[in-house]
Amino acid sequence: MDLIVETDIGRDADDFFALLYLVAAGVHIRAITISPGDQDQVAVARFLCRQVGLDIPVGSAGPERDKSSVGGVHVDILKKYDWPKRLPPDGHGHEIVRDTMAKYPEAEWFIIGPVQNISGYLKSDAASLPRRATMQGGFVGYHLYAPPVRLRKFEGLEAVATFNLNGDVKGAQRFLSQDIPRRFVGKNVCHTMVYDRRILERHLAHAPRTRAMELFLEGMRLYLEGAPEKMFHDPTAAVCHLHPEVGTWIQGELFREKGGWGTRAGGRDQMLVDLQREAVWDHIFTGT
Repeated sequence: MDLIVETDIGRDADDFFALLYLVAAGVHIRAITISPGDQDQVAVARFLCRQVGLDIPVGSAGPERDKSSVGGVHVDILKKYDWPKRLPPDGHGHEIVRDTMAKYPEAEWFIIGPVQNISGYLKSDAASLPRRATMQGGFVGYHLYAPPVRLRKFEGLEAVATFNLNGDVKGAQRFLSQDIPRRFVGKNVCHTMVYDRRILERHLAHAPRTRAMELFLEGMRLYLEGAPEKMFHDPTAAVCHLHPEVGTWIQGELFREKGGWGTRAGGRDQMLVDLQREAVWDHIFTGT
């Protein structure tokens, strides 16, 4: 599988782990595009690529920006490996998407950040569209589907704020307007996937087969030194992109209301409403 990844890596740590899982699973990541694309985010992406042997372009939505976005475990791991804190991108992200789609016209899209770079590509009269795309974002209220695992904070809600869609609303709407087979992994399900010390112990029982999985475990150890747990939004979405059979999906259409996003029944997109959670963990543990 050829894949373009749109990410806001360097902010929330789960982008980093989602990318490592994809590499371990044998996905051919052909480009990484970053939102907003600060040079410290690029440094994190280039570190990951170097560690796992990826020689690919890294694009930025704002290569001219002079701000910082990176924090948390990313700072610790770059310091441990004496890696530069800031590095320049290879160019504008929408141009990286354009060039990569021209070279790999069957490439799929995996979106774990605001769609600034992909939106820029779509705005410039995209020559080709992906075979399919998965985005971590959205929300399906329990009035449409009542799974056995529910979270009290979502009871009675039809729409909630979701970062990746709100990070570039016009870009998200442009993405939604395209004729692309799409899957959405929303808060209603991915907030139920939590990686904690108990999960780490289970994960350590599986000897890492690749450098990507070694770095995954190393990063999670560092993360859990400073926090009790991590909601695993993006790695869950990554498993769902490779193995949609682990999920229960309904047909739906995203809508935006008062800063939140919800789902109407009967649309053309696939919306995640439940998971075989043990199957997801097994894929993450084994890097498959």
